[in-house]
Amino acid sequence: MPERLLEVKDLKVRFATEDGIVRAVDGVDFELERGKVLGIVGESGSGKSVTAMTLLGLTRDKNTTFEGEVLYRDQDLLKLPESRLREVRGNEIAMIFQDPMTSLNPVYRIGEQIVEAIQAHEKVDDRAARRRAVELLRQVGIPNPEARVDDFPHQFSGGMRQRAMIAMALSCNPEILIAD
Repeated sequence: MPERLLEVKDLKVRFATEDGIVRAVDGVDFELERGKVLGIVGESGSGKSVTAMTLLGLTRDKNTTFEGEVLYRDQDLLKLPESRLREVRGNEIAMIFQDPMTSLNPVYRIGEQIVEAIQAHEKVDDRAARRRAVELLRQVGIPNPEARVDDFPHQFSGGMRQRAMIAMALSCNPEILIAD
């Protein structure tokens, strides 16, 4: 029997705004099994990104309410404390965001940002983390990764920034990878 990694049951996400309640996600259900690919499609504004960000706890705010369940390894991600979510986020479930220019910090080198992601979840020294960052950049097709690891985001093309984000998302070998 296939192993279920993630189960989303009747997920509802609402945001309280000055103009009233926004029902960003209204009753989403899906399951993801180990080794499978799942695509969620819909019109712009249909709640795909909010669903993905909610799985990682990135929509938590005093003006946000949730209903339903997001079960990962028999834990409801909606009810986990922030400290446990930080362990899950990036390490067990990672996300590649739509716009890498707003996700990458413009004042830090690409390699520094990948190293930071690695060291946030693994006990490795700076040299080992940097070697891993170079290897990840190589794996995603960045030419001359030994030199490009020291570039800033603005020195990468849009496609290269997207590949750097993919490298960062893959850096801790997550069980689930969300591409927004």
